[in-house]
Amino acid sequence: MIGGGAAGLNGALMLARSRRSVVVIDSGAPRNAPAEAMQGFIVLDGTPPTRHR
Repeated sequence: MIGGGAAGLNGALMLARSRRSVVVIDSGAPRNAPAEAMQGFIVLDGTPPTRHR
């Protein structure tokens, strides 16, 4: 089981590409919700974390 955040989704993608079974479970509440913007995530850099839910 993997969380639905940026790191968890990337991990799930890598495992699925390796033909592993993956379950993504997400509570729906981003842990970084208080942050003004996401940083260091290439396609979402500078965007609010709640925008992509």
